[in-house]
Amino acid sequence: MLSLLLWPFAAAFDLLQVRQRQPLTNWPRFPESWRPKRWRFVLRQSLGLYHSQLFYMWPDRLSTPRWRSRCRLEGGADLIGSREGDRGAVLASLHFGPFEILPYWLRAYGIVASSVRTSPPDALKSLTNYQYALSPPADVPVFVMAEDLTPMPRFSHLRKILGPGRRLLVMIDPARGLQVDLPFEDRLFRMSTGAIRLAAMTGAELIPCLIAETATWKFVIQFGTPVPRQYLGNSPDMQACGAHLLGEFTKVVSLYPEQCKMRLLRAMWPLPAQGLPNPSVVDGAAVSHSPILEGNGANEGISRSEDLS
Repeated sequence: MLSLLLWPFAAAFDLLQVRQRQPLTNWPRFPESWRPKRWRFVLRQSLGLYHSQLFYMWPDRLSTPRWRSRCRLEGGADLIGSREGDRGAVLASLHFGPFEILPYWLRAYGIVASSVRTSPPDALKSLTNYQYALSPPADVPVFVMAEDLTPMPRFSHLRKILGPGRRLLVMIDPARGLQVDLPFEDRLFRMSTGAIRLAAMTGAELIPCLIAETATWKFVIQFGTPVPRQYLGNSPDMQACGAHLLGEFTKVVSLYPEQCKMRLLRAMWPLPAQGLPNPSVVDGAAVSHSPILEGNGANEGISRSEDLS
């Protein structure tokens, strides 16, 4: 019943956004293994058929048995709770599925994670702070502001937010921060390297994590195989780390490709050999390339923008 009541508002919002989203224009950006049926993708983007992101209005309810029965975890059981000696974990994710409520579902299951995001507008700060207070524990923030991680903070600060038993959720598809171009099927995937660098600097595990909606208001959170430790280090192998993450993400995205968000699609570009637009130009803005990280050549093609995430 609640789903039916909320649907008109979600549909109205989606219809207002459809011109900006341009689903028909962006559909060809999908690599072959991720490509949904065109009509399913358009419906998903334009009619508010899936409006579970509205759950973030009452995150305190998600920890009740009734609501938790709507979301299952696949993998990640060892991340629940915090035990002495636990290593920190960076959860690498994408703008995919109802990602807006992923931090709250994790906390509802006892996986106390903070998520990196930009600061909310001043007009919404009081409402946002109240909302955060509904998602325990109160001493661990739901979000860490990207501005606080730019430039890369002191190691002591990193240990505070990503020390033993702490979890940090980081999106790897924003068009900002240090980025690396990864060949992926017939595409280039432009990946933000913040999650990799954080895991390397703090000795934390780097674990792929996605949420998908399997039916109306039913969810699955999938934890993939952690990135092998030999790929991380003082000079992490960005290509190997990125290829591992994309391989793990594909296991989920290929099942629910219509749940890709536009921010994820904008991270994918045709290979230059196809004679199509060069990915060095993102939405009309040039992105400079420079060898920011020294290493064995695996870090070539890394570009700089303004922040970590």
